[in-house]
Amino acid sequence: MLTAEEKQRQLRRIYDLAREAVVFEGGITFQDDAEMLIVGNWALLAYDEEDALALSFHLDAHPVDVARLARFLVEHEVDFLLYEAFIVNEHDEIVFESDLEGRGR
Repeated sequence: MLTAEEKQRQLRRIYDLAREAVVFEGGITFQDDAEMLIVGNWALLAYDEEDALALSFHLDAHPVDVARLARFLVEHEVDFLLYEAFIVNEHDEIVFESDLEGRGR
């Protein structure tokens, strides 16, 4: 299991690399209180329950942007899982695609 400090250190490393290397649509924000990176309004990088770094993307994210971010992570030897898509509901809450099944969008 990773400690909170190890997770934050890895997220901070990715954040620093991204700020120096490339410009992602909407920029990149480090949320240390939530232990996540937010890319624009279309992607999240956060640790899951099993301490794997998970890349989630907005259901309407452009595939080229998602591919560019995934390639950036691979080029910088960042291990990650491609997680599931999400939307932001009317209460500004992140809702994952699996939670939408059977409810309609």
